[in-house]
Amino acid sequence: MKIKIVILALLFLVTQIAVAQVKIGENPNRIDAASIIELESTTKAFVLTRVTNAQMLGIKPLRGALVYNTEDQCVFYYTGSQWTNLCNGNTTKGSFSFVDNGNGTITINYSDGTSFTSSNLTGPQGPAGADGAVGPQGIQGLQGDKGDQGIQGDKGDQGDQGIQGLQGIQGDKGDQGDQGIQGIQGLQGDKGDQGDQGIQGIQGLKGDKGDQGDQGIQGVQGHQGD
Repeated sequence: MKIKIVILALLFLVTQIAVAQVKIGENPNRIDAASIIELESTTKAFVLTRVTNAQMLGIKPLRGALVYNTEDQCVFYYTGSQWTNLCNGNTTKGSFSFVDNGNGTITINYSDGTSFTSSNLTGPQGPAGADGAVGPQGIQGLQGDKGDQGIQGDKGDQGDQGIQGLQGIQGDKGDQGDQGIQGIQGLQGDKGDQGDQGIQGIQGLKGDKGDQGDQGIQGVQGHQGD
């Protein structure tokens, strides 16, 4: 029963490694087809995480996690709600884990201060899976604050003159401008030819009667008749 729990814990601990199978220790290239993880060594042992009671009770892992309690000197497994002592079956306390170095290797630290680092566990990359269906477009996020205006660039060269556009419609006649300043009088021209005699004017009004003239000289007396 205890061996099965240990194996189950190992399966949970390696879920973070994105490979199909993992072999740690000796003969890293030889692993049983039915194994997801194997440990093989004739000189080293597998050591669980070592914690105190207080440290164990502060951990709430997945069901099946294992730790070695240094105060009770026993292995505990997590039932999903509490830690159970595997030495006597009593329920109390509590966990364990590998250190993923992020480069395909795993380091196991031992209680005596020594450690063991596995060789690169990264297996060959499997074939790419088919693309999944495109998900629905998410809600548009809020518009961000307007950024500062950038520095104005240098003025570019003047481009070639464009083709002259069509003549626009003639606009309305503008208001008459102010009269210009009178020009200088020109030179007097030559005397023109005499014109035709004009039409006789209307007879004027009769004038006032003039003063009586002086009496004329008396005439010579005529001959006496027969």
